[in-house]
Amino acid sequence: MDIKSSFIEGNIEVPYLERWKFDDDPKEFDLVEVTLTFSDGSERWSLVTTPQKLVNHFKKEMEPPGFNIKHLIITKTMDHDDIEKTLKYLEVNDELTEASQSLER
Repeated sequence: MDIKSSFIEGNIEVPYLERWKFDDDPKEFDLVEVTLTFSDGSERWSLVTTPQKLVNHFKKEMEPPGFNIKHLIITKTMDHDDIEKTLKYLEVNDELTEASQSLER
């Protein structure tokens, strides 16, 4: 296989994160939904929490007693700047798509 055939030639536009917003009030929920909007108009969503909010979540009665959420992002605080920095870090390291799910409207 020719290695060059694995690459797309010409100019392609790679969508980048333009903005994001809280969909839930971070003061009211342990797992907060956020919507990510990209330069091509596509949207994705993730859940954001902190270590302390995650502990609070597990103090509640829940069945089953655990979960697996691939689109859960854990940040130090729910401060806008901390989330922004984390999202940008994930984007630069090509992990933002894995840390979010497509949002179909």
